[in-house]
Amino acid sequence: MTVKTRLTNFIKHRILSPQIDRQDRWEERVVNMPSATRAAENSPSRFNIPRAGIALEGDHAPLPGFPKSAPQMIGSILNIRKSIFDLERNPNNGRKQIDAKVLEELRDFAISVGASEIGYAAVPQEWVFKETAIRYTNAIVLTMEMSKSRMANAPSPDTALMVHETYNQLGQVSNKIADWLRVRGYAAHAGHPLGGMALYPPIAQAAGLGWRGISGLLITPEFGPRVRLAAVFTEIENLPAYRGDEHAWVLDFCESCKRCIRDCPPDAFYDVPIQHENELVTILDNAKCFPYFAKNHGCSVCIKVCPFNQQDYTKIKKRYFNSL
Repeated sequence: MTVKTRLTNFIKHRILSPQIDRQDRWEERVVNMPSATRAAENSPSRFNIPRAGIALEGDHAPLPGFPKSAPQMIGSILNIRKSIFDLERNPNNGRKQIDAKVLEELRDFAISVGASEIGYAAVPQEWVFKETAIRYTNAIVLTMEMSKSRMANAPSPDTALMVHETYNQLGQVSNKIADWLRVRGYAAHAGHPLGGMALYPPIAQAAGLGWRGISGLLITPEFGPRVRLAAVFTEIENLPAYRGDEHAWVLDFCESCKRCIRDCPPDAFYDVPIQHENELVTILDNAKCFPYFAKNHGCSVCIKVCPFNQQDYTKIKKRYFNSL
């Protein structure tokens, strides 16, 4: 066994595995809260990337972008812990109504601390991952742009590092917003973007922040699929609901394009997505996707090649409708 293999195995089994076990115990704190919203029978299972990486044989990096991404991963871990343990700081009888002025201040604060866009949605139980829970079912949904120039190098160690930087920064933003709300008497549960407890793309779509493309990624008007997503769950009852579907054309465009499917290095997309009773779909075969993902710096090719990453959303829309 080479020195590199021994070191990789040490990191996987002596450092990463115990940390994942700790995070599972942290999440159990939310699951065991009497009024938490737990997964439904037909909820999706969460694909645990770190656990899958530990189980995958070979001396590939234990995490995409490792070792440079290690400080960012540590930051994310600390913010995941904070997001759960800070639930104890919530007011017992939090405010459930928010007026327009405070809502505007909330949006301004979110943008000022680094969010790219913000929206609001209710979260059905069916979108909570199995074996997890969220404290509240109304969500303040957040996007954060990833660097276009660094995404252009995917797959590369620098792209992987950039992705982890975005995870860490957006995790900080979600906790800052939760703290901001608590100071004003609102209860909040910060949802971290890395390994969240609910399925973010449909929540973000319901909030009007974009539409899920054929890749399963949220396509946003501002940055295409080049975003990470997070949410702050709250018991505020009168968050403004989004009712439109002006982004729904995106999926039709994707069906005519399929660039992400054609350029997928491990050919991991299903020919026909699997439709589920809860109206969610399974796009990727993880058995094909993940080994390549793990051994090639987190891949990200589907984001890189997407026309919405490379071209203006409005221009693509105009050309698409002119072609009909």
